[in-house]
Amino acid sequence: MSPSQLGLEFTPLEPHFLKDPFPFYARLRREAPVTFAPAFHLWLVSRYADVVTVLKDARTFSSRDTLRPPVALPREVMALLEPAGYTSDYPLLGDDPPAHTRLRALVGKAFNQARVNALEPRIRQLVSDHLDTLLGGEPRAELISELISPLSMSVMTELLGLPASSAERIKQWCDDEKLFFVPIPLEQHLRAARGVADFRRYLRELVEDRRKSPRDDLISSLLQARTEGDRPLDTDELVALTCVLVFAGHETSTNLIATALHHLLRHPGVWGELRKDTYLVRNAIEETLRYDSPVVGMMRTTTAPVQLGGTALPEGARLFLLFASGNRDESVFEQGERFDIHRASAVRHLGFGHGIHYCVGASLGRLEAQLTLEALLERLPGMRLAPGEAVSHLPNLVHRVPRHLLVEWDA
Repeated sequence: MSPSQLGLEFTPLEPHFLKDPFPFYARLRREAPVTFAPAFHLWLVSRYADVVTVLKDARTFSSRDTLRPPVALPREVMALLEPAGYTSDYPLLGDDPPAHTRLRALVGKAFNQARVNALEPRIRQLVSDHLDTLLGGEPRAELISELISPLSMSVMTELLGLPASSAERIKQWCDDEKLFFVPIPLEQHLRAARGVADFRRYLRELVEDRRKSPRDDLISSLLQARTEGDRPLDTDELVALTCVLVFAGHETSTNLIATALHHLLRHPGVWGELRKDTYLVRNAIEETLRYDSPVVGMMRTTTAPVQLGGTALPEGARLFLLFASGNRDESVFEQGERFDIHRASAVRHLGFGHGIHYCVGASLGRLEAQLTLEALLERLPGMRLAPGEAVSHLPNLVHRVPRHLLVEWDA
């Protein structure tokens, strides 16, 4: 089969592909490691070494348009978005040096390890509170909607200093923005656009409020962040950056915890093994990030003609770096198709990216997942997947998103 023919089989939004994309990724690595998928106008990059090569070379492989919607937004949609200050530019994710260097340094000043460490007692309390609510009902729950998603949003609102009462509304706005990355009818697109526009206006008001009345939260710290020789963040930059932090922090954490629980519960004996040795929780999180990455991949654009994986790419080629494929590359991970919470090499995964764009919130995501799993192991040691539960995934090009996770436990 020629590379172009194999690229025709890239149908990431179809149910059969969403259920198990990994055999297709394995074929890509074997037969066509860099190949064009015409339906999305993307070059698929599937081998670990090639993905890392791209992520290390920001000069040749630009991050501009990293999260540009795969299809141009309709004119009627843009008419709703532009007055609210929306652009498809996503700071940090979609910046190249030197702009990225400046922004990363400013974020690093405000969102450092000390801030994450200081959040740990509060995250523990939030986990406990959400579990109290869960355990106050029937011994059966859909964990994503009833625990994981509300908890992740609570952590983000706590970090950014957003009112807890706005959590449900912010979640809906994030869901609206996700729809920009899948084909939907115009009327649905317009409804989503109204939500995205409202979100930008909400964040602008919040930033201006913190500018006038700083508090002990991340937005205030970002406003106050300074680095030698660089200007501070302006309102437009901070609105866009806050949107990225809310969206990435909530979505990635939700998907990581849900995916971890899915695999820990569906593989026989693994949940029981963790109960006996909770020290393994941290490595189980790394293995989840490797085995079934919450972020399928990221885009890059070539700035000049270049060879990659034996394939000639023109200037302006848009690449889709398949982290989910690289994370199962047999040349890096022996028996990569196997879920193994003891895997020593799991930490080499690409689940949080690599290089200058390595996820700025990785330590927070790991901490949130760790504290949630440890609390569930302590308080629901007999938790199990509900009989007949088959996890499916929402259609999304970039995020691997479980629809639901139904569990039960002994009363």
